[in-house]
Amino acid sequence: MELYWNHNTAFHEELVADIKLRGGRVLDIGCGDGLLIQRFAPFVQQAVGIDPDAQIIKRAQTRFDAASHVSFMTGDFLQMSVLSPEERYQTVVCVATLHHMELKTALLQMRELLAPGGRLLIVGLAADKSIIDVAISGVLVLPIRVMDRLHGGMQDIGVRIAEPRESISEIRQAAREILPGAVVRRRFYYRYLLSWDKPMAAE
Repeated sequence: MELYWNHNTAFHEELVADIKLRGGRVLDIGCGDGLLIQRFAPFVQQAVGIDPDAQIIKRAQTRFDAASHVSFMTGDFLQMSVLSPEERYQTVVCVATLHHMELKTALLQMRELLAPGGRLLIVGLAADKSIIDVAISGVLVLPIRVMDRLHGGMQDIGVRIAEPRESISEIRQAAREILPGAVVRRRFYYRYLLSWDKPMAAE
C-alpha cells in the first residue's frame, strides 16, 4: 500500500522517533490502515494494532507478511483485557482516536495497558469552546492551508470521522486526574499532543 499525507500522518516521524527510544511492545489504538505501524515496526519487538473497523483492519494486514511480528485485532479498545505485567506495552500510541471514546474511561484503560516506565503518546483533536480556542484555530487556518498545498492536499483514506467533544482545557483536567504529570500541548494542524510516562513503581 502506498504512503500518503494528512494532518495525522504529519506527526508520524515524531512518534516513530519516540517509539524507537524504547522498542519492546507497542500498541496502536485506532490503527486504521496500519501506516504508522508500518513505519515503526522495524524498531520494535512486537506491534499490535486495534481498530473497530473490520474492513480497514484487512487493509492494514496487507502491509505485512504472515511471518511479521505485527498483529491486528478488530474490536473495541475499551473492551481489551488488562494484561499481566509482562504483556503490557512499552509504548501506547493513539492518533486521532481518543475523541471517538469516552475520555476518562479511555485514559484509564490506556494507563492500565502501559508497562511501568512506558510512555503514552496521544495525538488528538479538541473542541473549540473558549474564545482562546476559537482565536487560535482562526490564526492557524491560513498557514495550515499553505502546508496542505505544499504536501499535495489532504488524502481521505476512508476511516470513520467524528467531531471532538472535549476542549483542550477539559482534556488537560482529565489528564491531571488520571495521568499525573502528563503534558498536553497544542500542536499544528488543529491537534494536541499528550505525553505521559508511567512511573516505574506503578503496578
